[in-house]
Amino acid sequence: MPRKSKKKTQDNKQKVSIFKIIVYGTKIFIKTMPVVFALHLVTSIISGLSLGFITLITQHLFDSVADAISGKESVTKVYLIVATLGIVYMVNEAIKGLKPIIHHYTFNYKSQIEMNKIIHSKLNRIDPLFLENADVHDEIEKAKGAIGAIQFIIIFGSDILTLNLPYFMFMGIYLNHLKPQFLLVLALVFIPVLLGQFVRPRITSKYEDTAAPIRRENSFYFNAIVDREYYKETRTLGAFSFFFNRFLDSLKRLGTEELKMNKRKNFLELILSLVSTTGYVGILCMLITALFQGEITVGAFAAVFFSIDRLFQETQGLVNFYIGNLTSDFGYAQNYIRFLEMPERGGIDATPIIGKGISAENVGFIYPNAANKSVDNVSLKIEQGETVAIVGANGAGKTTLVRLLIGLYKPTEGKVILSGMDTANVKAESLFDGVSGVFQRFQRYQMTLRENIQISDLDRGSEINTVCQQAGVNIDSASFPQGIDTMLSREFNGVDLSGGEWQRVAIARGLYRINNVIVLDEPTAAIDPLEESHIYHKFVEISKGKTAIIVTHRMGSTKIADRVVVMDKGKIVEIGSHDELIRKQGLYAEMYDTQSEWYENESDIPQGGIRGDAI
Repeated sequence: MPRKSKKKTQDNKQKVSIFKIIVYGTKIFIKTMPVVFALHLVTSIISGLSLGFITLITQHLFDSVADAISGKESVTKVYLIVATLGIVYMVNEAIKGLKPIIHHYTFNYKSQIEMNKIIHSKLNRIDPLFLENADVHDEIEKAKGAIGAIQFIIIFGSDILTLNLPYFMFMGIYLNHLKPQFLLVLALVFIPVLLGQFVRPRITSKYEDTAAPIRRENSFYFNAIVDREYYKETRTLGAFSFFFNRFLDSLKRLGTEELKMNKRKNFLELILSLVSTTGYVGILCMLITALFQGEITVGAFAAVFFSIDRLFQETQGLVNFYIGNLTSDFGYAQNYIRFLEMPERGGIDATPIIGKGISAENVGFIYPNAANKSVDNVSLKIEQGETVAIVGANGAGKTTLVRLLIGLYKPTEGKVILSGMDTANVKAESLFDGVSGVFQRFQRYQMTLRENIQISDLDRGSEINTVCQQAGVNIDSASFPQGIDTMLSREFNGVDLSGGEWQRVAIARGLYRINNVIVLDEPTAAIDPLEESHIYHKFVEISKGKTAIIVTHRMGSTKIADRVVVMDKGKIVEIGSHDELIRKQGLYAEMYDTQSEWYENESDIPQGGIRGDAI
């Protein structure tokens, strides 16, 4: 069950500068679509300048009309100015029509794909231990949600620089030429509103920190109600109302936080609008006064009068939409950069040395924020080609030890040497080269049977049928109508498998990967002990010559191992063969005697492979 929202330490997170976000996002746009991005910039510049020229041409038009009426100008000149104004308008409107196409292409296509690829590439480099932390999952969730924010910042931020800025510079020069005092009122429109926008990122960032864990809760409860992995149990046990009420509660809490944010933002918008309106009225009054005093011509009055509304709208749009959303999205975009700056596993490249096996020397490990060590002062040597079973009660540290032995976790104390490589100093890619495993919580991928198996080793192009036979996956027309290309998902017009069939597919996936070290970490915990023995006997047969590790809290399968490692409270308390440990009459013998009734028919276990009904 997801944790409840709590006050986080994220208030102390390092701030990310807007400059860093702009530089980062611009690099992505230039890399993925240089021509389209250049077209976006050029059209923005043309659009901004055309708005300024419209104001200038409008002044000449009205002055020419006045002169034509008095006989000082020809009517032909008036029509030429009208034609020029029409052309500029058409160019501006054509660019307006082109802009949404460019934005759609850049928003929804290459940049989004590229930034998603970057997130997943980063996830592959993060220390797997970080993923045990719920706060890290919040950061991942926020990073995914920040992609649109970065796109908005780059697209519309560049609009400010290439469209709005040229237009306002043009109008500033123009108004200063008419009467310098006009610039003062223009400043009154801009400055207070711009200052107010810096409040928005704080409002949004505070909301996002609170809302992200609540959204994860809401998603969990929703899946518990409708997901096919949950709904049978929730309906059968009458748990629907429990999850539905939790879903509604999280939805209400999310709505409450969003309402708080919107109230703060709307109040800010009200203040900013009042300031902008005051500036708008002020410049109109100054314009009328200047006309009556003969300081400007009728053409200048008309040009400024018609453009002032556009200027006001552009200012409102710039401040309330562009800058408002930019500063708001800045709060979101920081999450993306922070995620990319999370510490990575790092290390050096190395090549596994076949035949070196695995050794652990005085290894200790403690999970972040945990009070006690999960693994405490463990020393163990596993030879190449040896099969070792690691047993113990739930919580004894078995799985944690295995994760240390295969390099998934770095030891807090001591060191682990895997195939000649120190797991603390070598890159994960090098460590996992030649390592395979099947785990208790194996995944049921909604893909074809071929894809379910091939994903463990994409460079290997054959032998799927052989591996399926080894794992006991019977590819018959009843279970797999399209053979190895059968889709394993009813949601995608395929078939579903039983729990036992999925277990066989998971084992086939682990076997398919070319490996020197292979682990079975209780992938059969959901089936009965006798059938587990069938699977482990076949596993040992397949993994001959490899370093094989079996993790279990059941004793019935340990006879097949060369050695048995017994763990209790994070320590190795016994080690030896099955027969040696039974004669010792220690913890292993006690556990075996307790479970012996589960295996009273164990003599019937075939040694040649997994029975057709074994799973």
